[in-house]
Amino acid sequence: MEDIKKETVTSEKKELSLTILQDMMPLCEIFVKSGIFEDVKDVAQAIVKVLAGREIGLTPLESMMNLYIVKNRVAANSHVISMLVKKSSKYNYSITELDNEKCSIQFTKFSAQGAETVLGISTFTIMDAAKAGIVNGTNWKGYPRNMLFARAITNGVRWYCPDIYSGYVTEELESVMVDVKKDVVSINLNGEVKTNG
Repeated sequence: MEDIKKETVTSEKKELSLTILQDMMPLCEIFVKSGIFEDVKDVAQAIVKVLAGREIGLTPLESMMNLYIVKNRVAANSHVISMLVKKSSKYNYSITELDNEKCSIQFTKFSAQGAETVLGISTFTIMDAAKAGIVNGTNWKGYPRNMLFARAITNGVRWYCPDIYSGYVTEELESVMVDVKKDVVSINLNGEVKTNG
């Protein structure tokens, strides 16, 4: 009797999966034909993005707009990560400091009674970025505050609320592909960040 139940559940899961895929196919074909999503080369990749987004509560369009295929991996952007924390009934965050040199984000957790407890603070600085060798990318030079926020939020989620998201983040994967530019950022002996070029 138990074996029959297992077979029925497995059969229902397969049917559900096939139904989901059949429902997604026409929509994903439209996404690909639109030419809007440059990281998607075919319908299969679009389906993978939509399925990945579905796992974390995103609509198909949100998935296409906010998840990216980078170095053959599906990654979320920091906007999605911060949104998942804010949508959670369990966690919250607040920015305590943000400028072109440093971003600090405080993470909190709600108890069953609604009391808020501080879990910790995630800080990422321009010096951290320079030490990691990632400040020479175009985004780091043009939008340092955004990039500092992206690193502080993703580190904080990994440290304090990993059940929210545990996958890859686009800002981290893109830093692997940093272009070498004429303007090179370095740290001098006094620990000051300098731009040469």
